[in-house]
Amino acid sequence: MDIITAYCTDAGAIKRINQDSLCVMHAVSGIENAVLLAVCDGLGGLSDGETASSFVITRLSEWFENSVRKHIENKSTILTVRKDLDLMLHETSDIINLYSDETGRLSGTTMTCMLYIEHFGKFLCAHIGDTRLYKITDEKTEILTTDHSVLSDEIRKGIISEEEASGDERQNQLTKCMGAGLKNISFDYRIDSAERDAVYVICSDGFRKKLKNDEISSIYSSASPEARLRELADLCIRRNETDNISAVLLKLNEKA
Repeated sequence: MDIITAYCTDAGAIKRINQDSLCVMHAVSGIENAVLLAVCDGLGGLSDGETASSFVITRLSEWFENSVRKHIENKSTILTVRKDLDLMLHETSDIINLYSDETGRLSGTTMTCMLYIEHFGKFLCAHIGDTRLYKITDEKTEILTTDHSVLSDEIRKGIISEEEASGDERQNQLTKCMGAGLKNISFDYRIDSAERDAVYVICSDGFRKKLKNDEISSIYSSASPEARLRELADLCIRRNETDNISAVLLKLNEKA
């Protein structure tokens, strides 16, 4: 299996600090293909969002390097891997809250990650907040995660339309995230077949708010996915996106 990855991140049109953090990590050992992709969007309204986002990425990277290796060697089930990931993410959120209590600097982040291990033939996604996972094929573009935000809840309940939400001042009001003093949080998990030739994109909300669906879909047919991510990030900046802009990408191709 040929594994194609790409990434792009930018502070955006206005902000001097990029509070987004991301990772793209490949096989942990020679016995199995494995890939971890993640995007965290530090909460800009808090005093220390970039600390939370980078810390979560560090913890995910360490978990991939150490725990995932052991799960592969022990031939763990994907449900066992999910349970282990959930324990680590809850512990990480608790550590962020402890940091806030000790320093007086409130810190929090959103997070979406995707783990692919070849012998499963499936991917595992963990998600909280309004970062997103997209699946793009030649037929359609799907959002595989649910935004944890006030506006998204109101859209699902029929209180407000998507068009009305686009101009609403509550764009960044979340209902769930890691840290930010929140206790007893829960993560969304998805286990799904890893579709060959589909493109999977994880992005922060700054990457997709100024883009139309067909512009995001154009990533699928691009000969250079990384260049296309950069072009879309630049397009967001030209459209005066004020938030940080980040995206990572995975495509699985059958070997010739």
